Amino acid sequence: MNLKVSFLPILLFGLFLLMSDNNASTSTLQSASSETSKVADPDECSFAADIPVVEDFLRLVTFSDPYQGTFDSGVTVIEYFDPNCPHCKTLHPIMKDVIAANSKNARFFMIPFVLWQYSLPQAEALFVAGQDGKYFEMLDAQYQVQQPGGLSLDQLVAISKDIGLDPVKFRTRLEKGLNQRMIMARREEIRELGVQGTPAVMINGKFVDGGSKSLTCINQLIKEEVALVQKGK
Repeated sequence: MNLKVSFLPILLFGLFLLMSDNNASTSTLQSASSETSKVADPDECSFAADIPVVEDFLRLVTFSDPYQGTFDSGVTVIEYFDPNCPHCKTLHPIMKDVIAANSKNARFFMIPFVLWQYSLPQAEALFVAGQDGKYFEMLDAQYQVQQPGGLSLDQLVAISKDIGLDPVKFRTRLEKGLNQRMIMARREEIRELGVQGTPAVMINGKFVDGGSKSLTCINQLIKEEVALVQKGK
């Protein structure tokens, strides 16, 4: 089956949304690489002042969303990413270290915020792999072979085999595109929060400032949120 034909209705559904803020997303992406490469001073770590705090942030995740860490912790960290975003790939190993350091005190979600049409099948592939408990393995593998213009259906199927999934079953599920309306609806929900580009990291409803997307700062900000939760604030 031709992937482009299979996904055409949903791609058209999302086309306007993807084009409407493409320039803003590109601008954000261009500045992100220098931000994630800075050596941060803990005294300068901060949350973004230009994006409002999301008080009801728990509505942004569901029980079906794959997570890492401790589910019943009082601190929720959400990273919004696009699998084809170079700066998301740069941040990914940092976030893996953050998760390793804070897994007992926080729960971590990685949710796709697609910036380009060709990222939509890859986001779908994540949720398909997640049906068999391989969401994060699929994401790791997609970053490893990230390329301009995104990955083809055959590449995604090959990844599924590499991470231990049944490639025939995976292809069938992927071609159905059953998660794509949810992905696009969620994208609009995230955009309405003030997110215009990726990567974006939220800790208990507060977005991490662009200059604070470092291992030092994210760890520090999580530590501060854990302390607030323990104090009952």
